[in-house]
Amino acid sequence: MKANNLKLIKHQRGLGMLQWLLVIIVVAIIGKFAFTVVPMYSENMYVQTALKSLDNDVDKLENMTDAEIKKKLTNFYMINNVRSDGPTKNIKIEREADKVLVKIDYEIRDVYMFNIDVVMSFQNHLDSTRPGQCCKPPATLKTK
Repeated sequence: MKANNLKLIKHQRGLGMLQWLLVIIVVAIIGKFAFTVVPMYSENMYVQTALKSLDNDVDKLENMTDAEIKKKLTNFYMINNVRSDGPTKNIKIEREADKVLVKIDYEIRDVYMFNIDVVMSFQNHLDSTRPGQCCKPPATLKTK
């Protein structure tokens, strides 16, 4: 009985060098992906926070000029270290009789490794008539 137990213990040695190398490579690839994608999402969270700060001033949003809205958003980006050009250059303001729609639709492209890029697109909309639904594009009707 003891001989069988010793034989089983002898064969249970753990991971070999090749298996450890494979585990390290997989962890490195996942870590590199996380370090590439997480800053993009955090930057978009700052863009959403900037729109929500305009949401706090909804009464004044209709009275603000386009230049004032862009300046307020740009200042927020500068203070919170939003570095990509997408949120700054893609501010679109549409005015109608009873509402103001601020759109910040942009995409970020970053190098993952070698010639592989990660591309993420974001759509952030603020509608002055429905300020509680900030940062979500309005639902579009789907036709068949």
